[in-house]
Amino acid sequence: MRTLPLIVVIEPEWPTRSYLRAELEELGYEILVFDDPLEAARALLEWGFQPNLVLVDLSRDGSLLSHVNHLLAQSPEAHLVLITSPLRAVPEYLQQRAERILQRPVSVHEIVEAIRKLVPPPFIER
Repeated sequence: MRTLPLIVVIEPEWPTRSYLRAELEELGYEILVFDDPLEAARALLEWGFQPNLVLVDLSRDGSLLSHVNHLLAQSPEAHLVLITSPLRAVPEYLQQRAERILQRPVSVHEIVEAIRKLVPPPFIER
């Protein structure tokens, strides 16, 4: 049984995934990291998990949009944070669904702060 907030991170860059996982775990979140949204959707469906927040980095590859849509359809209640590139268009429906859109270049600290504002950390007194 899960009791900690579940954050799903979909980030193609291994170093960014690692830094995000370390910082978010330190704050008390349960973290699942994936390099693509299809893998995330399959795992969440298999395990029956519903994330509190989904972070998706779309700055590198816009071809994964159909997989992002599938993942979001499975997790309609989850907050959505997108990381985008000024060189890549983000569909209007995703812009409307996202609660935060961060544009590259963005630091790990800025990403963590965006997540903290949407899903407060469980171990930090408020």
